[in-house]
Amino acid sequence: MVVGSGVGLFVDHKKGEIPELKALLRDSSVDKDPKQKRLVMERVVGYMTLGIDMSPLFTEMTMATATRDLVQKKMAYLYLSNYASLQADLALLVINTLQKDARDEDPMVRGLALRCLCSLHVNNLLEYIVEPVIKGLGDASPYVRKSAVMCVLRLRELDSQVIVERRLVEKVYSMLKDKDQQVLANSIHVLLALQGERGMQMMLSRAMVVALLQRLRELNEWGQCLVLRVVSHYKPSDDQAMFEIMNYLDERLRHSNGAVVLAAIRVFLRMTLDSGAIHYHVLERVRAPLITLMTGGSPETAFILLKHILLLAQRAPGVFEEEYAAFFVRVSDPPHVMDLKVRVLVQLASPSNYTAVLRELSSLVTSYDTELSRLSVEAIGRIGVRVPSAASAALDHLERMLARGAPVVCEHAVAVSVNLVRRYPQQAGPLLVHLPRAFEVVESDKARAALVWMLGQFGEAVAEAPYLLEELVEEWGGEMDVTVRGELLTACVKVAMKRPSEMQATLGRLLKVAVEDSSDVDLHDRALYYYRLITADAARAKEVVEAGMEGAFVGHFDDEETDRHREALFEDFGSLSVVYGQPAENWMLQSEIDAWKRV
Repeated sequence: MVVGSGVGLFVDHKKGEIPELKALLRDSSVDKDPKQKRLVMERVVGYMTLGIDMSPLFTEMTMATATRDLVQKKMAYLYLSNYASLQADLALLVINTLQKDARDEDPMVRGLALRCLCSLHVNNLLEYIVEPVIKGLGDASPYVRKSAVMCVLRLRELDSQVIVERRLVEKVYSMLKDKDQQVLANSIHVLLALQGERGMQMMLSRAMVVALLQRLRELNEWGQCLVLRVVSHYKPSDDQAMFEIMNYLDERLRHSNGAVVLAAIRVFLRMTLDSGAIHYHVLERVRAPLITLMTGGSPETAFILLKHILLLAQRAPGVFEEEYAAFFVRVSDPPHVMDLKVRVLVQLASPSNYTAVLRELSSLVTSYDTELSRLSVEAIGRIGVRVPSAASAALDHLERMLARGAPVVCEHAVAVSVNLVRRYPQQAGPLLVHLPRAFEVVESDKARAALVWMLGQFGEAVAEAPYLLEELVEEWGGEMDVTVRGELLTACVKVAMKRPSEMQATLGRLLKVAVEDSSDVDLHDRALYYYRLITADAARAKEVVEAGMEGAFVGHFDDEETDRHREALFEDFGSLSVVYGQPAENWMLQSEIDAWKRV
């Protein structure tokens, strides 16, 4: 392979590659040509990244650090960081070399050497890096200072006691006043790692918070998020201080980066949490930035923002109510974004906008995407349950779906209709007309169980109920699902109490078959119970069954998520907890949570 060409860097190598590279690294003529020496070292690092063992070149690469070429030094340091732990005998030579470079006149060399020194994995490293790190914290070069600050975390990893003994927390805290923005950002990151969020809260003063906010414009997005994360745990002493901080942050709500906007919103929400009306006004203020970023960003950004919007909509639905059209599904939206938009629309539906929302969801039902179709039908049902004034319109949409007769749509519509008719039984009439037709097209066990339940509950209103149930009884011995069997048994008893002359023979056959069927103990015992109850006292049996039918109707449904769950997510606003939909304790180790929050 020709040294002067980088074309063959990642192709298969000859058996004599390592001896050749060793010879080249020792060749004085190569040393005199920086460009050629770089290419040799590039080959070494390239093979190393491919997983090829380059440790035999350790001595040569250590000597290669004795150069003024920064590119060569970087590659040599990268190599040493990777192989120092495998060369215990030569590790001390590496450390001495790096300590010497850490005192070099060139700040770039000092910073690179300090980073490499702290990244070594060798025994007894602590005694060699404490002094260079502490000296680096006070270096005149911002590049060295920012590297030294990050090395403090390495010191804690090796021995946490040295952080206390050398008062490194105080030293890093004083660097929050550093003029260099990267040193400032690194200092905040290190303090958060050392003290945790609540530890930082105790260290913050009003003057320090204002000073940090005044420097927000200097920082990159990562640095701004760190500052805002710290400020979100600061408790203003009065309303004047709170408004002063919010005035500083108002322009951050117009930032083009979603992470910065979410971090700023987190500060607004946490500071006004106990302020009642002000908190609601803050929610209204952050509405426009969230929607703007959601509609104009990438699908990944839209997904994260929709997760946060959904959380806020659950907390205060009225805030986003007027902007419901911004959450209509677009053809270009990926499935996970469509899913969240439909969920948000459910939360935003209200007496003033449910007509438009239901119309939009109904248009999605015929989508080629069966999952989106299912979500849309379920959303229509949930809106009907959540918004009483929308129940009639939701039932009308479901009725039209049943009348259309499309098998997949019918199955979803039937399954969703159960909750609606349980909540509003007096409005079930128009829907019941289509049940006989639905029996012909639905195939899923869930939908068939829902149909059987409605036949049993409203058997008087459906003329064909006894005959439809009779057909199902004939299928009992087939591959009928146990859930459908359970609903069929209960439905036949219910209808028999209302229409005994038409159901007597069917119920008798069913009870006989069910009692003799021992494949499911629960069904066997339930059938035996019904048989004994009816034969003992038919009038009493009717009272018991009708009481059960009345109990099937409910005044409200519990939410899938509890208030406690939502508050836990709100506490972690702007973090992965909101994206996952789970509090930190459900997906993080307790040790990680303690280190993060430092309770």
